[in-house]
Amino acid sequence: MSSVINKSVIIGSGSWGKTIGKILSYDLKDVIIITRNIKSKDSETKLQFSTDLKKFIPQAELIIFAVPSHALRENVKKVSPYISSKSLIISATKGLENSSDKISTEVIFDELKHTIRKEKIGVMSGPNLSVEINKGKIALTTIAFTEIRNAKIVQSYFNSPMFRPYTSTDILGVQYGGALKNIIAIASGFLDDGNYGNNAKSSLIVRGLNEIKIIGMSKGGKEETFYGLSGLGDLITTCYSKLSRNYTFGSLISKGYSIDEAKKKISQTIEGIGTAKSAYEIGLRNQLETPIINSIHKIIYEKYPAKEVISELMLRDLKSE
Repeated sequence: MSSVINKSVIIGSGSWGKTIGKILSYDLKDVIIITRNIKSKDSETKLQFSTDLKKFIPQAELIIFAVPSHALRENVKKVSPYISSKSLIISATKGLENSSDKISTEVIFDELKHTIRKEKIGVMSGPNLSVEINKGKIALTTIAFTEIRNAKIVQSYFNSPMFRPYTSTDILGVQYGGALKNIIAIASGFLDDGNYGNNAKSSLIVRGLNEIKIIGMSKGGKEETFYGLSGLGDLITTCYSKLSRNYTFGSLISKGYSIDEAKKKISQTIEGIGTAKSAYEIGLRNQLETPIINSIHKIIYEKYPAKEVISELMLRDLKSE
């Protein structure tokens, strides 16, 4: 395997896939975005798009999956016949697969285990709002592989004056931080719309981070990872930014929109909805104490009113921090 990436392919032409393409285009890197069909507006950008899997995927040293978690397995299956065993794979997907509760690198390995070694599959996650990056605002991220050499190769490829990557070997902690923070962001939208104040907001973030850490560490993540870019950094950004779909979803539900109405209004994937179900199931199976995550599950899947759930949280038995 080469220590330098010359060509990459992005699977996924949604907002995040295009944003990654823009990040890589800063230095005129050879990157192709694979899409099902090329739209007229795509031709107006400087990004390169193609529907030809067979032509571009076998040549790429790096394959980047930038699709919603619910569509990840389907997309990996679709491109698997064309992926070279020499390629590095990276997931830019933040979510858990509902049918299995698996993180994205586990889903990818399931479908590529006869072609790609596990240490060649990594993840990118951090406080990376697409809208801000597309406006040229700086951002930092974490690139994680179990083998540090692979993380450094991808780090070098992504590095630019506007996008600074850091490396990690905690592939589990990075993914659980990136996925579970979306649930806490939904709760943050509830609080802000309900005018609960900054005391409540900061308390939510601190206690929410604790629940993310509890689940992530139960799965093998390292505690220190949850205080880094892919943990606390991503959590703060998502809980405070109205650019976040998950935050906006929580705000709309608090305003009285139904789940379906809020989803329709946002019209893009809201990862926290599905992740709330998976996180709840993980907590239940492992007897973990995750009251905030359980409360969001109640609101989304059991139709509890947000105000009632918040009151329940405040009336829980007292305990030490």
